[in-house]
Amino acid sequence: MDDAVLEIHLEELGEHSWWKALLNTVSGTDGSAQYRFVARPPASRHEQEEHVLTGATFPMMRWQDLDDQTTPNAWIEIARERLEELDGQLASQGWHRTGGAGAHWWSRAYARDT
Repeated sequence: MDDAVLEIHLEELGEHSWWKALLNTVSGTDGSAQYRFVARPPASRHEQEEHVLTGATFPMMRWQDLDDQTTPNAWIEIARERLEELDGQLASQGWHRTGGAGAHWWSRAYARDT
C-alpha cells in the first residue's frame, strides 16, 4: 500500500461497527441515515483505523441514488459542503488532488510528496 496516496469514499456511519449501524438505523427518520466522506488509502476492503481523515456526517435517504446531483435533492448541497471541508483539511495537511475522475462525483484522489 502506498502511504502517499489517498482516495475519498462515502460510507454510512457505523459501517465498521454493528452497534453504531443499529443506532444509525434507529435514530434515522423516514429511512434516513448518517453518511460521511472518508479519506483512506486505496483498498477493496478497509478498516476504520486506516482512515486518514473522516469528514463530518450528513443525513441522506437510504434509497437515494448516491450519484443523483439533480435538484431537488435535499442532501446534495450539504454533501458537497462536507466534501469541500474534507478537501480543505487534506490540503492543510499537505495533500494535493491528482487528476482524473473516479467512479462517482465525490471520487477524488490525493497524493503527498514523501
